[in-house]
Amino acid sequence: MESGLRQHFDLAVSADPGADSGEMARLAMHQGGRIRHRRRLAVAGAAAAAVTMVITVGAMNVADSAAPPSEPPAMVAAWMRLPAPDCSTKPVTADATDAVIYLHDATDRQQSAIGQALNDDKRVASVIFESRAEAYARFVALWKDSPDFVAAVTPESLPVSYRLRLRDRAQFTTFSREYAKKPGVGDIIGRTCPASAPVGGVR
Repeated sequence: MESGLRQHFDLAVSADPGADSGEMARLAMHQGGRIRHRRRLAVAGAAAAAVTMVITVGAMNVADSAAPPSEPPAMVAAWMRLPAPDCSTKPVTADATDAVIYLHDATDRQQSAIGQALNDDKRVASVIFESRAEAYARFVALWKDSPDFVAAVTPESLPVSYRLRLRDRAQFTTFSREYAKKPGVGDIIGRTCPASAPVGGVR
């Protein structure tokens, strides 16, 4: 990550009491590992691009000595959705009331299939689709005090996603395992939230 951009990122995170930069870096690196696994089955050129993106994220808090990449930190932006007030600060792997399903390189058909599955799933109480344009608008509003960081990210850098609320939090583990196997799903981030929180548990 470029040194100037990193400074803006660190400043933005430190200014928000709900942000956990270490946790965001860990999650981004976990996401990167899944991307690398999928990319090994694809074209080598695409694999190199994904690994570069992951290294960008990992360098945020882990490898200051790494060579700075030339591309903006797209994967960092995907993890910039801070938890909504009163929701768990850190993501949970069990008993989540809310979740965000981030899509990764999903085709229109895959995206539609995931949306249809969520709408038909009786475990899902509410579901909201968020396009790249909508994600970018939220990103800009959330990080408006860090203009250089915002300027490094484009709508195309951000993943489309589905934000949802489950009827029964005990179903989250099974639910997330099932949807993680669907083509086009990049990662599923669960949080525990009160009923008054925004669907998905993020700002």
